[in-house]
Amino acid sequence: KPTGNYRRTYARLALTMHKSGFVNIIGNPNVGKSTLMNALVGEKLSIITSKAQTTRHRIMGIVSGEDFQIVYSDTPGILKPSYKLQESMMKFVTGAVADADVILYVTDTVERGERSAGIIARIRQSGVPATPEALEALVDKWQGELPEARIVPASAKENFNIEGLFKTILDLLPEGPAFYPKDTLTDKTLRFFASEIIREKILRFYDKEIPYCCEIEIESYKEEPTIDRIAATIY
Repeated sequence: KPTGNYRRTYARLALTMHKSGFVNIIGNPNVGKSTLMNALVGEKLSIITSKAQTTRHRIMGIVSGEDFQIVYSDTPGILKPSYKLQESMMKFVTGAVADADVILYVTDTVERGERSAGIIARIRQSGVPATPEALEALVDKWQGELPEARIVPASAKENFNIEGLFKTILDLLPEGPAFYPKDTLTDKTLRFFASEIIREKILRFYDKEIPYCCEIEIESYKEEPTIDRIAATIY
């Protein structure tokens, strides 16, 4: 039992315990991974459209408090690659399983298990805590698939139980120092977000007229007092 000066030091350490870790969001296309990360971070970092595989990169969103820092990563939807761009996208997914402190596996009511069977097997083997986001009727099914996981019914679209999901994630985080300055929101640049916003509008307002694999290159980005002037090339 601590006494004297040791007791005071012990109490000070207990009060300043800090949690931090990487929470990587994975799942099939169009299950709401980007919407969920935006809700958890409180900012729109990932673009959102009704088209599958809108997310191509691993995008970090960082949430910090006095005694915690959560580094979320949004990743592309799980698929069987059929061309080089998709192969590159799937490397972000496999990397997200390997370097996570907590895996947030997002599912929905209509998911079929074949596409994600390989990733679920990797989650089991990784030993990393997992928190599948599932609707209540599917809790038993997913508890059978991932016995060690915490199942959290939630909806980012309806703002249902996001706070409960956040508390579950915080509980699973290991103790450790912050990885980034506390005022950091993301690891991406303004140019990156400008290119993503343009790509989002193309995917949202066009269909077969524009190739799905379009890419945006920002040629110049000038911040002025009343407007940001952006020149971009659409490939």
